[in-house]
Amino acid sequence: MNSWLQPRFVPVVKAVSAGCNLRCRYCFYSGSQPEIKIMSIKTLDVVIKRCLSVAPNVHFVWHGGEPTVAGVDFYRIAIDMCHKYAVDGQRVTHSIQTNGTLLDEDWIKLFQQENISVGVSLDGPENLTNLTRIDASGKGAFSSIMRGINLLQSVNQKFGIIAVINALTIKHPDDIFSFMYSRGLSFAANPCVSGPDAPSSIKELAVDPVEYADFLLRLMDLWLETEDHTFKVGPVDDLIKAVLGGRPSLCRFNGRCHRYPTIDSNGDVYPCDEFSESKYLLGNARCQEFSEIFHAQPFHDYYSGRDSVLTACGSCQWLNVCKGGCMRMWNGRKSITTPQEHVYCQARQHLFQSVQNKLVSIGYMEKSK
Repeated sequence: MNSWLQPRFVPVVKAVSAGCNLRCRYCFYSGSQPEIKIMSIKTLDVVIKRCLSVAPNVHFVWHGGEPTVAGVDFYRIAIDMCHKYAVDGQRVTHSIQTNGTLLDEDWIKLFQQENISVGVSLDGPENLTNLTRIDASGKGAFSSIMRGINLLQSVNQKFGIIAVINALTIKHPDDIFSFMYSRGLSFAANPCVSGPDAPSSIKELAVDPVEYADFLLRLMDLWLETEDHTFKVGPVDDLIKAVLGGRPSLCRFNGRCHRYPTIDSNGDVYPCDEFSESKYLLGNARCQEFSEIFHAQPFHDYYSGRDSVLTACGSCQWLNVCKGGCMRMWNGRKSITTPQEHVYCQARQHLFQSVQNKLVSIGYMEKSK
């Protein structure tokens, strides 16, 4: 009988590290694209074997950079390894986050044969997407991305969209929603954020937390007006679920960061893709079991910050919804001793209260006394 370390484990595997065929302006590596480093098959074998030792339910998120740069055969090998190492009754699933520009029939065949969930990065209509998502020649990538999306739609492959909301697009929630909805593209609107070590180009594109909250509230209004429950808008759907007392699925709302580590192409393990720097290194999956990484001092030092924040947030009415928030919003710090003074905290309280007020106004919940 297995002695599992966690009930569910969601490793974000950067098979090509930060390597990418695009040069998006809000990427940390914008203007200085690093050499593409594809994970060796030997490292892949060890990483998969060790990830499968953690939990009875393991979901691999293949990320980057641009993960399709590694080629279809790399992922066929990875999935064969999963079949080899998974134990009876263990649930192993996969998803991939891609810019869509390299997709072809071979990729579609892989997605469908192995039931791989697909996410495509697209920021809205052409005039908005091309402001920041550009290729190596400086040309807007919208047409190339839409070619991949059209291919997915032509074979009824399920997929979702992730839109990075940045300083150039945050004033256009109606345009973004209208574009996505008219094409049946359920999407998640993620904010462009920057830490203290981010290049100035990213800091210029980062969005204010309160402005982002208002952006989400506008999306919520637009979504509710459609009365279309088949169309999904994240994280609005997760926010509604959480405010209504349900358990949100997104890591930024469930307070379980340790279930979502990032594994780089060389096996280095980091707490999150947003913290893939040497000062946040937790260990290396090539030479360490996760049981060792989870009990080592770097792991304790990093996540103790979340514990202190949860203590400081103990009296907040939104604790069960927020769980202290996403650590990448803390300006690169591992802890905030007074979260209520942080603009991110203020923005979240404004967001949650506004969502609750809206749900009360349309009769989805009773007004709290």
